[in-house]
Amino acid sequence: MRIREITLQPFRNFSELRLQFDADRILIGGANGRGKSNILEAISYLSIGKSVRGAQDVQAVPHNGQYFDIRAVCGDGPHHHQLRLYFGNQEGKRIFCDGTPLPRIADILGIFKTVHFSPEDVALVMRFPAQRRRLLDILISQTSAPYLHDLQQYQRVLAQRNQLLKMSRGTLRESEAQALDAWDRQLARFGARIRFRRLEVLAGMQAAMNRYYALLSGHREKAGLCYEYSASMNNDPAPAEEQLCADLEQELRGRRGSELHLGHTRCGSHRDQLVFTLDGHPADAFASEGQMKTLLISWKLTETQVLAGETGQNPVLLLDDVFSELDSQRSAALMELIGTCEQVVLTSPKRPDGPLGAGFSEIWLDG
Repeated sequence: MRIREITLQPFRNFSELRLQFDADRILIGGANGRGKSNILEAISYLSIGKSVRGAQDVQAVPHNGQYFDIRAVCGDGPHHHQLRLYFGNQEGKRIFCDGTPLPRIADILGIFKTVHFSPEDVALVMRFPAQRRRLLDILISQTSAPYLHDLQQYQRVLAQRNQLLKMSRGTLRESEAQALDAWDRQLARFGARIRFRRLEVLAGMQAAMNRYYALLSGHREKAGLCYEYSASMNNDPAPAEEQLCADLEQELRGRRGSELHLGHTRCGSHRDQLVFTLDGHPADAFASEGQMKTLLISWKLTETQVLAGETGQNPVLLLDDVFSELDSQRSAALMELIGTCEQVVLTSPKRPDGPLGAGFSEIWLDG
């Protein structure tokens, strides 16, 4: 799948912008503040139905505006789709494919796929467990509608369970204990499905992640991925879903006393951790900024393989200011690696020092 045209009318700093992508390698250049990152954000909006930055939709509405409107033409060979995402302060968010409104925002996930890298993600994703979980959840949700459904149901049950814990004020009547038992069973069921799928996907990513990091870093360290949930459950590297469910329900019951005191759920897939490692050590504690950036780029390149393998659709790779703070060796290795991608859109405030390579089309926002 490739993006061939995008129209922003308006979006963030653009009152109106139309760009045509007539190549599979595109460099969008321009001085800082011109909106290069906003263009990539708009493209990813059409892929996941929300801001890849984690921003609220209203934040993408231009100052003193009432709405934003993103339209694009995406194609796969002779087949093309016209995609549109509209958000109004009063109307809310609506998504259209070929002029037809989609019943749910999540329905956009199966049409057009992207992988997005931003330098801001290095500090945000690599330092905070919640952002790493979000990174993994966005990836898997683009490959599996049932996974997205399980995530949504898990959050619904978690909210209900937390509300009951808060209302109990440390003690439970019999009816409340029965209700909490029911929430435990549901939370364990959805949480086990989420954990099982996360473990499955990460196991399939290990080899590619390590290979990409080795090529980018010059084989200086070995990268790895680790998924941590509960110390009592980490003995089996590939547990069955049924075992995960039973273990989680048991843990919920075991922690009930402390959870009643605190008023919230202390265990479950919402507390699990995706850990990036270098030579077996947690990257967030020991890696340099350059190493963490290389890890995240390696993850993003691995994402392209996962999406292509799971869906049969090659995603568009969006790289925002990816060459900043990369040395010449890593920049050259990255340019060689992205040459295998079906379509790449990258941004830069200036032309890279090295050659872009054949087939690149350049768009300069500041003329």
